[in-house]
Amino acid sequence: MAGAILDKQKAKFNEEEAKNLLEWIQELTKEDVSTEGSAANFREVLGDGQLVCKLLNAIKAGTVKKIMKPNSNFNCLENINQFCAGVRKLGVKDEETFQSVDLFEGRDLFSVCVTLQSLARKVEKEFGIAPPKQISRDKI
Repeated sequence: MAGAILDKQKAKFNEEEAKNLLEWIQELTKEDVSTEGSAANFREVLGDGQLVCKLLNAIKAGTVKKIMKPNSNFNCLENINQFCAGVRKLGVKDEETFQSVDLFEGRDLFSVCVTLQSLARKVEKEFGIAPPKQISRDKI
């Protein structure tokens, strides 16, 4: 049963959307990262939580007080938890916020995309930051 749910979540992941989100993150953070949209690359680039924390600080300075070095699983999960808490403070609803293991273990990268899209909508309204490119409906 759990395997079927995970397979369903993986099927929802869209590589073009992931690519657009990574390009948006790269643009805001000015970090030199791979923007290839595969699930493996998406998890590799975001999985230690550092880049998503830098994203929050690029949107609103000081949102994440201390970004941990990814020298342990605990530190990576702490970064991801700080990101999730930060997006909630910026107005992303709980039901649109992924769980840490969704990103860290790559369980549900679609949910990570949902959170990032929701964050993009919030910061566009509040800070006037352009959102990521959207994919056309026929590619969803």
